Amino acid sequence: MIYNVAQLLKAPVGTSLEYDIHEEDVQLDDDLKVIGPIEGHVRLHHTNQGILADGWVELTLELTCMRCLKEFEHPMHLDFSEVFYPTVDVTSGMPVPPMEEEVAFPIDEHHQLDLTEAIRQNILVSLPMVPICGEDCAGLCPQCGKDLNSGLCECKPEIDTRFSVLEQLLRNGSES
Repeated sequence: MIYNVAQLLKAPVGTSLEYDIHEEDVQLDDDLKVIGPIEGHVRLHHTNQGILADGWVELTLELTCMRCLKEFEHPMHLDFSEVFYPTVDVTSGMPVPPMEEEVAFPIDEHHQLDLTEAIRQNILVSLPMVPICGEDCAGLCPQCGKDLNSGLCECKPEIDTRFSVLEQLLRNGSES
């Protein structure tokens, strides 16, 4: 997802270019496993400070269910809008003073804009905090570890001994 923006940086402010995104075999992160291609669209706008990249991507991630620990596919539609700042002046070739903002994405010395890191960060923010394979996922038995989605196990429910006093009060209340 690398785009050469040298001509766009030379163009008047307000000029924009549009590209379709189709990337196969993208590795975004060690923890993010992308299944299949990343599809999308991006519009690159020349601003007075750099390039504004806005668009959308669709992709499928392989996540682990936090209830049953099975791998499942999680399709995502992600809108993004990020600003990229040049590190080298396109006309003189001289280095540009670095931006004060930590959130700025750089355009490298060859005037190439790489959307990969911006998309990766937007995906991380959009991921569910507790990924589950389905709302009806029953999870694992806390005693034997059996997947409760495939049926009930033979375990007896554990009784918390801290509540035995309350159980005695309930029994005494029903006798009177």
